[in-house]
Amino acid sequence: MVRIFSVVFITVVYPLGEVMSIFEILDKITSMKGIITVVVNDGTRPSPCRQLAELYPVLKGRARFIFATGTHRTVTNEEKQKILGEAFSPDVPSFSHDCDDGTHINIGTTSRGTEVEIHPWLLEGPVVAVNTVEPHYFAGFTGGRKSFLPGVSSRKTVLQNHFLACLPGALPGKLAGNPVHEDMMEGAGMLSRMTEILMLNGVSGTDKTFCGPLDSSFYDACSVAAIEHGISLSEKYSSLEVRPGRSLEVSLYQAMKAVFMWEGAVKDGGKLVLCASCPEGLGARQMERLLSSSSASVCVPRSSEEYLLGDHAAIRLSRIRNRIDLSFRTGVDMQRFGFNSPPPMCETVIEDAGFSYPVMEA
Repeated sequence: MVRIFSVVFITVVYPLGEVMSIFEILDKITSMKGIITVVVNDGTRPSPCRQLAELYPVLKGRARFIFATGTHRTVTNEEKQKILGEAFSPDVPSFSHDCDDGTHINIGTTSRGTEVEIHPWLLEGPVVAVNTVEPHYFAGFTGGRKSFLPGVSSRKTVLQNHFLACLPGALPGKLAGNPVHEDMMEGAGMLSRMTEILMLNGVSGTDKTFCGPLDSSFYDACSVAAIEHGISLSEKYSSLEVRPGRSLEVSLYQAMKAVFMWEGAVKDGGKLVLCASCPEGLGARQMERLLSSSSASVCVPRSSEEYLLGDHAAIRLSRIRNRIDLSFRTGVDMQRFGFNSPPPMCETVIEDAGFSYPVMEA
């Protein structure tokens, strides 16, 4: 018998946040001087259009939008419309961040050695960051500081920060002691001391939005996201199929997040199947190397200088392949990377697996 679990969200409507009311937010944005840079998710995250519609009266004619793509591809016209919603016209000033365009400005170095290079728009006036918070397989949670690092940072900054994902503590739902998160917070903190920033952190899958300063609004959102997206388990699965859900199924690069979220919920020697359509194929240039190298043991880079983008995922994937039977139901030929064919069905199916994570009751 196949059991299908869906993530169930409890919807509670707030007046656009607990940290600030909608009226305080509108007043604060109204008081901002000059052009406002609005940082929003790219197409691989839930759309913030609901929050943007609330802000339309005070952003109209004063805002320019930058899609926080990090090292991802540019946002398509269809994705742009989905992200910004109907409130903003198609000709609103907007563009996808390019981590390789050479325009980034160095604002300092974190205690872990990450050189924080930020897009210049973020230093030219006030910033409003509108994003969503959900679990992330090595940063703990998305949203908040991720709008800036890696969202609008240079490739060098992203590489130095993501090297930390190779170290202990970089786990889904974990913030305290997570080197990636702590480095991101330190880098974003540098920016917040130089630029006026207002954060709107929506909890993915709910109507809850936490607004205010960089740190408090993000941590409040994470507290709710941990409850909404953490699924309590009394025992591990012997046979599990994960379906990433929504925008994460666009490519294998994005869909793999469901594997990294849920592999820990599978017993040693058990079966884990990733089911995703992946119309864009592998989705990232490093995926070919990542998948090929993961068939053997992958060494942890000794420093960020040795790190290549995706090494953290190759290390994780190698460990997973040594522990359980991982297979795929996707539009990608995975047998050429040494993966077995998937079983006809699994005992349990997890929907929206890329936006949730298991919490063992023990």
